[in-house]
Amino acid sequence: LDDGWNNEIKVKAIDRLEDILNQDLKKEGSMFSPKEYVQTYTTCYNMCTQKSPYNWSEQLYQRHGETISRYLSDTVLPSLRDQHDE
Repeated sequence: LDDGWNNEIKVKAIDRLEDILNQDLKKEGSMFSPKEYVQTYTTCYNMCTQKSPYNWSEQLYQRHGETISRYLSDTVLPSLRDQHDE
């Protein structure tokens, strides 16, 4: 679980998406190449379709939700508050 999450999903997809949202959203082109997308998708798929006790779907769902909540509260909400104050 930790290997797939920390070394593939979090670093290569979620952290990169956050960087794109924070800085590079106006750049031309796609956010991920098809190869990068397929690699991360395959990792998630494989982690979620194994038989118990190696099925990590619930844990990945929880970690993904926590990551989104943290990004919204740490990045989006302060930005919205700053814009409202202007």
